[in-house]
Amino acid sequence: MSTLTLEEQFVTMLPPYDRLLARMARSLWALSILMGLGIVVAAFLVGLWNSAQVGAYFANSKEVREAAATGAAIVGLRVTIESILAWLPGFKFFGMGLLFSGITFVLANIINALRAAGGGLQRALGVEVKAMAKPLTAKLFPPLMMMGLMVLIAAFVISLWLAGVSAGYWNHSIQTELDAAQAGSALLAQLAAIQSVKAWLEPLKFVGIAFLLTGISLALATIRKILQFQAGRIIELVS
Repeated sequence: MSTLTLEEQFVTMLPPYDRLLARMARSLWALSILMGLGIVVAAFLVGLWNSAQVGAYFANSKEVREAAATGAAIVGLRVTIESILAWLPGFKFFGMGLLFSGITFVLANIINALRAAGGGLQRALGVEVKAMAKPLTAKLFPPLMMMGLMVLIAAFVISLWLAGVSAGYWNHSIQTELDAAQAGSALLAQLAAIQSVKAWLEPLKFVGIAFLLTGISLALATIRKILQFQAGRIIELVS
Protein backbone atom coordinates (compact mmCIF):
# COMPACT_ATOMS: atom_id res chain seq x y z
CA MET A 1 0.00 0.00 0.00
CA SER A 2 1.38 3.44 -0.93
CA THR A 3 2.63 5.58 1.95
CA LEU A 4 2.31 8.77 -0.08
CA THR A 5 -0.33 11.28 0.93
CA LEU A 6 -3.14 12.17 -1.44
CA GLU A 7 -1.39 15.42 -2.39
CA GLU A 8 1.97 13.68 -2.95
CA GLN A 9 0.30 11.11 -5.21
CA PHE A 10 -1.30 13.96 -7.14
CA VAL A 11 2.06 15.72 -7.58
CA THR A 12 3.66 12.57 -9.05
CA MET A 13 1.02 12.55 -11.81
CA LEU A 14 1.67 16.12 -12.91
CA PRO A 15 3.68 17.06 -16.03
CA PRO A 16 7.41 17.64 -15.35
CA TYR A 17 7.18 21.46 -15.24
CA ASP A 18 4.14 21.47 -12.92
CA ARG A 19 5.73 18.76 -10.76
CA LEU A 20 8.87 20.87 -10.35
CA LEU A 21 6.81 23.92 -9.36
CA ALA A 22 4.77 21.88 -6.89
CA ARG A 23 7.86 20.46 -5.20
CA MET A 24 9.45 23.92 -5.05
CA ALA A 25 6.32 25.27 -3.39
CA ARG A 26 6.25 22.45 -0.83
CA SER A 27 9.93 22.79 0.09
CA LEU A 28 10.53 26.55 -0.14
CA TRP A 29 7.48 28.28 1.32
CA ALA A 30 8.65 28.24 4.94
CA LEU A 31 12.25 29.09 4.03
CA SER A 32 11.15 32.06 1.91
CA ILE A 33 8.97 33.47 4.68
CA LEU A 34 11.61 33.00 7.38
CA MET A 35 14.36 34.53 5.25
CA GLY A 36 12.16 37.45 4.24
CA LEU A 37 11.16 38.15 7.83
CA GLY A 38 14.78 37.90 8.96
CA ILE A 39 15.93 40.35 6.28
CA VAL A 40 13.23 42.90 7.10
CA VAL A 41 14.04 42.74 10.83
CA ALA A 42 17.79 42.98 10.09
CA ALA A 43 17.14 46.00 7.86
CA PHE A 44 15.28 47.69 10.73
CA LEU A 45 18.18 47.04 13.11
CA VAL A 46 20.71 48.39 10.57
CA GLY A 47 18.52 51.47 10.07
CA LEU A 48 18.31 51.93 13.84
CA TRP A 49 22.12 51.77 14.12
CA ASN A 50 22.52 54.13 11.18
CA SER A 51 20.21 56.63 12.84
CA ALA A 52 22.75 56.89 15.67
CA GLN A 53 25.44 57.66 13.08
CA VAL A 54 23.22 60.34 11.57
CA GLY A 55 22.68 61.87 15.01
CA ALA A 56 26.42 61.89 15.71
CA TYR A 57 27.17 63.48 12.33
CA PHE A 58 24.63 66.28 12.55
CA ALA A 59 25.57 67.03 16.16
CA ASN A 60 28.48 68.93 14.63
CA SER A 61 28.04 72.43 13.21
CA LYS A 62 27.70 72.99 9.47
CA GLU A 63 31.10 74.68 9.39
CA VAL A 64 32.79 71.72 11.07
CA ARG A 65 31.09 69.18 8.78
CA GLU A 66 31.98 71.00 5.59
CA ALA A 67 35.55 71.86 6.59
CA ALA A 68 36.46 68.31 7.66
CA ALA A 69 39.35 66.92 5.64
CA THR A 70 39.45 63.56 3.88
CA GLY A 71 40.20 60.84 6.42
CA ALA A 72 38.62 62.72 9.34
CA ALA A 73 36.17 60.90 11.60
CA ILE A 74 33.31 63.17 10.52
CA VAL A 75 33.94 62.35 6.86
CA GLY A 76 34.01 58.66 7.75
CA LEU A 77 30.62 59.06 9.42
CA ARG A 78 29.17 60.63 6.27
CA VAL A 79 30.61 57.83 4.12
CA THR A 80 28.99 55.20 6.37
CA ILE A 81 25.65 57.01 6.44
CA GLU A 82 25.41 57.57 2.69
CA SER A 83 26.53 54.06 1.74
CA ILE A 84 23.97 52.47 4.08
CA LEU A 85 21.23 54.76 2.76
CA ALA A 86 22.13 53.55 -0.74
CA TRP A 87 21.86 49.77 -0.18
CA LEU A 88 19.39 49.49 2.72
CA PRO A 89 16.17 50.19 0.74
CA GLY A 90 17.10 47.51 -1.82
CA PHE A 91 17.78 45.09 1.04
CA LYS A 92 14.36 45.78 2.54
CA PHE A 93 12.58 45.30 -0.78
CA PHE A 94 14.44 42.02 -1.28
CA GLY A 95 13.13 40.84 2.10
CA MET A 96 9.59 41.83 1.16
CA GLY A 97 10.02 40.00 -2.15
CA LEU A 98 10.91 36.80 -0.30
CA LEU A 99 7.87 37.22 1.95
CA PHE A 100 5.54 37.68 -1.03
CA SER A 101 7.18 34.70 -2.76
CA GLY A 102 6.52 32.61 0.35
CA ILE A 103 2.86 33.64 0.26
CA THR A 104 2.69 32.64 -3.41
CA PHE A 105 4.20 29.24 -2.59
CA VAL A 106 1.58 28.75 0.15
CA LEU A 107 -1.20 29.55 -2.32
CA ALA A 108 0.32 27.10 -4.81
CA ASN A 109 0.25 24.40 -2.11
CA ILE A 110 -3.41 25.18 -1.44
CA ILE A 111 -4.17 24.87 -5.16
CA ASN A 112 -2.47 21.47 -5.36
CA ALA A 113 -4.21 20.28 -2.18
CA LEU A 114 -7.62 21.31 -3.53
CA ARG A 115 -7.05 19.58 -6.86
CA ALA A 116 -5.78 16.43 -5.11
CA ALA A 117 -8.74 16.40 -2.73
CA GLY A 118 -11.18 16.80 -5.61
CA GLY A 119 -9.67 13.88 -7.52
CA GLY A 120 -9.51 11.72 -4.40
CA LEU A 121 -13.17 12.36 -3.60
CA GLN A 122 -14.26 11.33 -7.07
CA ARG A 123 -12.17 8.13 -6.92
CA ALA A 124 -13.62 7.33 -3.49
CA LEU A 125 -17.13 7.65 -4.92
CA GLY A 126 -16.20 5.31 -7.77
CA VAL A 127 -17.02 7.80 -10.52
CA GLU A 128 -15.03 9.07 -13.45
CA VAL A 129 -12.40 11.55 -12.26
CA LYS A 130 -12.87 14.87 -14.03
CA ALA A 131 -10.30 17.62 -13.55
CA MET A 132 -10.50 21.23 -14.56
CA ALA A 133 -8.23 22.27 -17.42
CA LYS A 134 -5.36 24.40 -16.18
CA PRO A 135 -6.64 28.00 -16.34
CA LEU A 136 -4.58 30.89 -17.66
CA THR A 137 -4.29 32.34 -14.15
CA ALA A 138 -2.54 29.14 -12.99
CA LYS A 139 -0.09 29.33 -15.89
CA LEU A 140 0.78 32.97 -15.25
CA PHE A 141 1.23 33.33 -11.50
CA PRO A 142 4.44 31.22 -11.08
CA PRO A 143 6.47 33.11 -13.75
CA LEU A 144 5.15 36.44 -12.47
CA MET A 145 6.31 35.58 -8.96
CA MET A 146 9.74 34.54 -10.23
CA MET A 147 10.04 37.62 -12.42
CA GLY A 148 9.15 39.92 -9.53
CA LEU A 149 11.70 38.31 -7.24
CA MET A 150 14.40 38.50 -9.93
CA VAL A 151 13.69 42.22 -10.40
CA LEU A 152 14.11 42.83 -6.66
CA ILE A 153 17.33 40.81 -6.54
CA ALA A 154 18.68 42.86 -9.46
CA ALA A 155 17.64 46.09 -7.71
CA PHE A 156 19.47 44.99 -4.55
CA VAL A 157 22.65 44.16 -6.49
CA ILE A 158 22.51 47.57 -8.19
CA SER A 159 22.02 49.26 -4.81
CA LEU A 160 25.18 47.53 -3.53
CA TRP A 161 27.08 48.99 -6.48
CA LEU A 162 25.51 52.38 -5.78
CA ALA A 163 26.64 52.15 -2.15
CA GLY A 164 30.23 51.79 -3.33
CA VAL A 165 29.92 54.82 -5.61
CA SER A 166 28.34 56.85 -2.80
CA ALA A 167 31.10 55.89 -0.40
CA GLY A 168 33.72 56.97 -2.93
CA TYR A 169 32.02 60.30 -3.55
CA TRP A 170 31.47 61.29 0.08
CA ASN A 171 34.99 60.32 1.14
CA HIS A 172 36.14 63.87 0.37
CA SER A 173 36.11 67.25 2.05
CA ILE A 174 32.87 69.05 1.23
CA GLN A 175 34.37 72.53 1.32
CA THR A 176 37.65 72.03 -0.52
CA GLU A 177 36.83 69.13 -2.85
CA LEU A 178 33.11 68.44 -3.39
CA ASP A 179 31.90 72.04 -3.61
CA ALA A 180 34.95 73.00 -5.69
CA ALA A 181 34.52 70.19 -8.24
CA GLN A 182 34.53 71.43 -11.82
CA ALA A 183 32.41 70.30 -14.74
CA GLY A 184 33.83 67.13 -16.25
CA SER A 185 35.57 66.06 -13.03
CA ALA A 186 35.40 62.51 -11.67
CA LEU A 187 33.57 63.74 -8.55
CA LEU A 188 30.74 65.31 -10.55
CA ALA A 189 30.56 62.17 -12.70
CA GLN A 190 30.09 60.13 -9.52
CA LEU A 191 27.42 62.53 -8.27
CA ALA A 192 25.62 62.38 -11.61
CA ALA A 193 25.68 58.58 -11.53
CA ILE A 194 24.34 58.51 -7.96
CA GLN A 195 21.44 60.85 -8.69
CA SER A 196 20.50 59.34 -12.04
CA VAL A 197 20.49 55.75 -10.74
CA LYS A 198 18.42 56.79 -7.71
CA ALA A 199 15.87 58.32 -10.08
CA TRP A 200 15.02 54.97 -11.75
CA LEU A 201 16.04 52.44 -9.13
CA GLU A 202 13.16 53.27 -6.78
CA PRO A 203 10.46 52.76 -9.44
CA LEU A 204 12.17 49.51 -10.47
CA LYS A 205 11.65 48.11 -6.97
CA PHE A 206 7.93 48.82 -7.19
CA VAL A 207 7.81 47.06 -10.56
CA GLY A 208 9.12 43.94 -8.80
CA ILE A 209 6.55 44.27 -6.01
CA ALA A 210 3.80 44.79 -8.61
CA PHE A 211 4.77 41.53 -10.37
CA LEU A 212 4.66 39.66 -7.05
CA LEU A 213 1.30 41.09 -5.99
CA THR A 214 -0.15 40.36 -9.43
CA GLY A 215 1.05 36.76 -9.09
CA ILE A 216 -0.65 36.49 -5.69
CA SER A 217 -3.88 37.88 -7.17
CA LEU A 218 -3.81 35.35 -10.00
CA ALA A 219 -3.15 32.51 -7.55
CA LEU A 220 -6.21 33.57 -5.54
CA ALA A 221 -8.24 33.74 -8.75
CA THR A 222 -7.08 30.18 -9.53
CA ILE A 223 -8.29 28.96 -6.14
CA ARG A 224 -11.68 30.57 -6.83
CA LYS A 225 -11.92 28.80 -10.20
CA ILE A 226 -11.03 25.42 -8.64
CA LEU A 227 -13.63 25.84 -5.90
CA GLN A 228 -16.28 26.76 -8.47
CA PHE A 229 -15.41 23.73 -10.61
CA GLN A 230 -15.44 21.33 -7.67
CA ALA A 231 -18.72 22.70 -6.34
CA GLY A 232 -20.25 22.17 -9.78
CA ARG A 233 -18.84 18.64 -9.94
CA ILE A 234 -20.30 17.75 -6.52
CA ILE A 235 -23.72 19.10 -7.56
CA GLU A 236 -23.48 17.03 -10.75
CA LEU A 237 -22.69 13.86 -8.80
CA VAL A 238 -25.46 14.44 -6.25
CA SER A 239 -27.96 15.07 -9.05
